[in-house]
Amino acid sequence: MKKNTRVLVKIEDYTAEGFGIARHEGYVLFIPGTIVGETVEALVVKAGKRYGYGKALQIMEKSPARREPLCPLGQRCGGCAFWHLSYEEELRLKAEGVRSKLLRIAGLTPPMEPICGAEEQTGYRNKAQYPIRMVGGRPQGGFYAAGSHGVVAGGPCAIQPVLFNRILQWLLAYMEDRNLPAYEEAGCTGLVRHLYLRRGEATGEVMACLVVNSRTFLGRQAFAAAITAAFPEIRTVAVNYNDRNTNVVLGPRTEILAGPGYIEDVLLEKRFRIAPQAFYQVNRKQTEVLYRKVRELAALSGRERVLDLYCGIGTIGLTLAGGCRALTGVEIVPEAIENAKENARLNGIGNARFICADAQAAAARFAADGERFDLILVDPPRRGCDAAALAAILQMRPEKLIYVSCNAATLARDLKQLQEGGYQVRRVVPVDLFPRTPHVETVVMLSHKKPDSVI
Repeated sequence: MKKNTRVLVKIEDYTAEGFGIARHEGYVLFIPGTIVGETVEALVVKAGKRYGYGKALQIMEKSPARREPLCPLGQRCGGCAFWHLSYEEELRLKAEGVRSKLLRIAGLTPPMEPICGAEEQTGYRNKAQYPIRMVGGRPQGGFYAAGSHGVVAGGPCAIQPVLFNRILQWLLAYMEDRNLPAYEEAGCTGLVRHLYLRRGEATGEVMACLVVNSRTFLGRQAFAAAITAAFPEIRTVAVNYNDRNTNVVLGPRTEILAGPGYIEDVLLEKRFRIAPQAFYQVNRKQTEVLYRKVRELAALSGRERVLDLYCGIGTIGLTLAGGCRALTGVEIVPEAIENAKENARLNGIGNARFICADAQAAAARFAADGERFDLILVDPPRRGCDAAALAAILQMRPEKLIYVSCNAATLARDLKQLQEGGYQVRRVVPVDLFPRTPHVETVVMLSHKKPDSVI
């Protein structure tokens, strides 16, 4: 297959990124914006030896699931993949994606419950990280285009709150007025790299953090005064210093310019404080769906000792603390652990302790010390759990494990190791926290294979 070849193909399946998969005389093509069952005229835009990428020129036979995209950025932005799909088809392919990865990677065919879809597919995100760049001599902000660091500007994002776009547009005007240059990746020059926003949906509180390509920002107090005057919802203003030549958004140092240094939100009637660098799920309503499912699978009696690895600011564990004897949370980010301790005090929870440590090292230490837990929760980043952490968990032999994952591939890899270590997957529940994107959350409950295990 050669680049710029035109082919007529039928879409057979989807990639993990949501691209349609087609074959032409045995050659595999990945084509974004297409739906299983459609016949497509495609242009080959990138050709490798065994597979390539195509661009849909014309949909010859349309799927009944095809919809007109609601987002003005949907065809250009790299964030969302499914605006052209009905939400029912999106849920189907996400659930099938989890099922197929469990089978292909781990050889598992456990009973899988129906995916928990979201009632709201727009405006649900409580977090945005807008790259700011110079375009045509003027600062522009938006989102990265698919497969590049080119900034897509020109309209509000349909999955972000409208308020976020208003704050972004205010910042761009402020930068022009104050002659603040945007970051230039090519030479690592300019000042303003990103605008980072968070919002507590239940409280309405907003955090605004300006990421600058510097070790200082002389205009920081004027900026804080101006943005809080323009937007009374903003409770905390911060500046993050990141002068490294890196794709990582946040640098190592954050300075609070106004407010308490956090915002608050509410999950399952518990109030949580969220610092700039602490992890917090981006979809509050679906997070409550997820945590209710975790609570159901945990089926606590009040006697259990619970270990929450990768605990972040303590959200999962603290929503369970009222049903167990003791809770231990482990997280490597110091600001998150301080938030977790504050959150326990804020909610009057006295049976929780939080430890700032690497999850692998902490699990190994607990195992070496002979500590025993009845339930271990893990909610790792996309890369999954370290093999050593899983080995330590197996050594502690809890009666029950609950694994919350945002990456079905690493989940399947880790479940294989846990199954080989004597555990069996009992329940699998996908939960869609990220409508219109390719991502999906999955919660899995495991227990011992032995007959007297808790099931």
